[in-house]
Amino acid sequence: MAIDGEAARRIDQEDLHADKTANATILIEKQRWVYQKYQFYTRQLERAFGLIQDDEARKAVDFRYMQGYSYKETLLFFRHGLSDSTIRRKIIEGTESMANTLKLMGFFEQDNVEF
Repeated sequence: MAIDGEAARRIDQEDLHADKTANATILIEKQRWVYQKYQFYTRQLERAFGLIQDDEARKAVDFRYMQGYSYKETLLFFRHGLSDSTIRRKIIEGTESMANTLKLMGFFEQDNVEF
């Protein structure tokens, strides 16, 4: 992420004329911290996804959320063998499985940590 001179000079509204080097260092550290959080959350979500027991539910969640297809595209992808209500149920089962796994891992307690 590129930082222009204005962003390096202003971290917040109170500190208008701060040293550019110090602010740039703080921004770099904050970016590193945010990226580490992103990596942690991504790994936990992938772990929970991998623990979904039902193959069809795992495939439905993969197509819908992990690959990012729309709900309509997901329905069209699975249309060959399953009804719309079955696909919807499989998506719900998969997301519930992931949520329960994430709860057991303590994933949601990590959410209120600040830089």
